[in-house]
Amino acid sequence: MGQPGTDPTTTTNNNLVSSETNTGQNPDTTPSQEESRESPVPQPEAKTVTPERVEPDVNPCANIEVSGDTWLDQLHNYAERNICRPAVWFDHFFGDQRLLEDVRPGTFIKSRSAVRWTEGQKLKYLFDFHVQWQLPHWERYLRRVRIYYDSNSEATKFTTQPGQAIDPGIDPATGVRKPVVGARIDLYARLRSLVSIDSGVKLSIHPDAFIRMRYEFAKPFGEVYLIRFSQIPMWQAVEHFTDTTQLDFERTITTFSLVRWANNVTYTEGSNGVTWNTGVSFLTQLTPKSAISYDTSMWGVNYPVWTVQNYRVGIKYRKNFYRPWLFFEFEPEVTWPRNGSQKDYTGQRGNSVYAFLATFEIQFGQ
Repeated sequence: MGQPGTDPTTTTNNNLVSSETNTGQNPDTTPSQEESRESPVPQPEAKTVTPERVEPDVNPCANIEVSGDTWLDQLHNYAERNICRPAVWFDHFFGDQRLLEDVRPGTFIKSRSAVRWTEGQKLKYLFDFHVQWQLPHWERYLRRVRIYYDSNSEATKFTTQPGQAIDPGIDPATGVRKPVVGARIDLYARLRSLVSIDSGVKLSIHPDAFIRMRYEFAKPFGEVYLIRFSQIPMWQAVEHFTDTTQLDFERTITTFSLVRWANNVTYTEGSNGVTWNTGVSFLTQLTPKSAISYDTSMWGVNYPVWTVQNYRVGIKYRKNFYRPWLFFEFEPEVTWPRNGSQKDYTGQRGNSVYAFLATFEIQFGQ
């Protein structure tokens, strides 16, 4: 049995050796014949290799694939390519000749259309638009800079709870949001910590400039526990200074589920005391394209005494459907707000209020 296994190798080796010995025995005849046969071969190979090196630099956006053949896929593909081409053009225009590793570098567009029903109120149609664009790599120290734009939407009024980090476009008193244009840079980024700073302008009749810094740190314990800490100070020309401290505790239950206890405290200049928020959420993955979150939370103030303003219980179901860049969400909730003025919070507990939010989301870029 050993001989059949060794016969092929020995024969091939013998053939190689015999060919080498033959060339050594007849140096005048065999090399001239081999050179005459092999000399035309390298020339067409050199001609075919050089164009292949040029093609990726000519159209690097050609790597984007279309998910389907419908008009919706073609429309999404057109937007994806228009996201890619300006980034590549700027990189070459400002002197960076290397090919981008990602054909959509740091560019992301998200459009959300929603309808909300609240007990005792009319239906509200909401629209939110977010654009994030990373600056081309034309300057060494600007590689981590990203320009972003957030449109005007009342959705944040319902999704952001008191005590959580204040968005620069949100009026803390009314919850109404205004468009914001800003730029963010990651000053320090490591596996478990991040320091970033962003600055911009709130677009309104009286523009409001802001500057915000964020520090984040994550520390795992054992194999299932994780602690997240973040500090977010922000200064605005009109609303002045705010500072939010966030502390989250997470525990992994299974590979596809976890429990999170989130805590937020926000201080606003000119106000008495702080606003706070705490809540527990259970998140689980149902399928590779769907997940659900069960949330409970409460929020309030500490002045003149520690008081709970509202309780909330809600469910959020999110699913990716039809295409990888299409999503929808269903979010029913019930709250128990405190009646009375918003200044002293001395009212009694009110009745339950039911609400339902349905959202359709489309994404471009990554």
